[in-house]
Amino acid sequence: DDTYVVVTSDHGEMFERVILGQLTPTLYEPIVHIPLLMSMPGQKQRLDVHALTSCVDVLPTLLHAAGQTVPDWCEGQLMPPFVDEPPKDGRSIYIVEAKANAQQGPLTKATVALIREPFKLVHYFGYREHPDEYELYDLANDPEEMVDLYPSRVALARELQDELQGKIQEVMLGYVIHV
Repeated sequence: DDTYVVVTSDHGEMFERVILGQLTPTLYEPIVHIPLLMSMPGQKQRLDVHALTSCVDVLPTLLHAAGQTVPDWCEGQLMPPFVDEPPKDGRSIYIVEAKANAQQGPLTKATVALIREPFKLVHYFGYREHPDEYELYDLANDPEEMVDLYPSRVALARELQDELQGKIQEVMLGYVIHV
């Protein structure tokens, strides 16, 4: 009666495109679409939420559910159904895959992505086979990520690229200052 049960994961799974599991530098939706199931006290019916969220949203949501104050340093925001309004359109979600990168140090070999619905920009850098490549997908019209729009949507790609590079610089500056 007073317990929240939360089931989630740190990644999805991929069994397509000759990629098995999650050991891949790619960031296709099956890998980054992470399951999150939550059962709330007294809940009697299923509630499906389709808002764009991030793993950084789990901590503030659980603190709120437990009646605790969400600290100022917390990056995430409350997830539905704990907010009256769904998250703002245009919210950017960032994803990083850096298993091939050194554990301590700047990102030199990684795949990073930015999702700002309906678009997803992916940047591969530091890999021998992908030294500095971008892909752009329209997730609403191409949920399987089969049509790379990067060559044809130059202005949009540049806007998302600038935002993604800005976030990487912000995080790396924070890393240099705090190490």
